[in-house]
Amino acid sequence: MSKKEYTYDDPQERGYKKFEITKKQHNHLFPNRKRKWNTTYEYFYNEHRVMLHQFSSKKAIIMTTLLFPVLILFAGLSNFKEAITEMKWLYNEKKYGKFSSDWISKGQYHKGDNEKYFEIIRVIEQGK
Repeated sequence: MSKKEYTYDDPQERGYKKFEITKKQHNHLFPNRKRKWNTTYEYFYNEHRVMLHQFSSKKAIIMTTLLFPVLILFAGLSNFKEAITEMKWLYNEKKYGKFSSDWISKGQYHKGDNEKYFEIIRVIEQGK
């Protein structure tokens, strides 16, 4: 059985529109997924769904890079190859699929999704 290689599927190429919201708006809309110093988000929407992708922030990447030698000391040289692989993933999260993705549909799957979807659309429309 061969491994299938991951390729990033850009939502904009599938008809989604990218949008931005403030940290305060994000934390209000997504109380269980608050935006912190070590995360950054990309937001997309279409007429059926709102999608958000969570990545490591530039600050988190810089901090991890600076602390990498200390990490190697604690993890030991026997885990050096694995640590290098994880750093590669950190620098190329989209390329290797090392990010999380959530979506809110227009009320088809879970109770309350419809209200949340329209609340997000209202915030997007106010920002235009």
